[in-house]
Amino acid sequence: WLQEESANMAREGLRTLVIAKKQLTQEKYQAFEQNITKARLQTINRTRCVREVIETLECDMELLGVTGVEDKLQLDVRQTLESLHNG
Repeated sequence: WLQEESANMAREGLRTLVIAKKQLTQEKYQAFEQNITKARLQTINRTRCVREVIETLECDMELLGVTGVEDKLQLDVRQTLESLHNG
């Protein structure tokens, strides 16, 4: 179901967001907190280390829903961003 709905939204040009949850015991949360803190302190391969720790949580989750958002720039946003960039 999720794959089909996400694909349908993507074909329509929508940005998709999947919402899920996972119940953690106090022990699992504390282990995650320690591991993510260590990963964030790494000076080499920090991004990879953080991603690996996060991926340990992103399994066996309960799907809550999926949303699709159309990304449209409002009038004059591009010009405003260019003006801010150019100072």
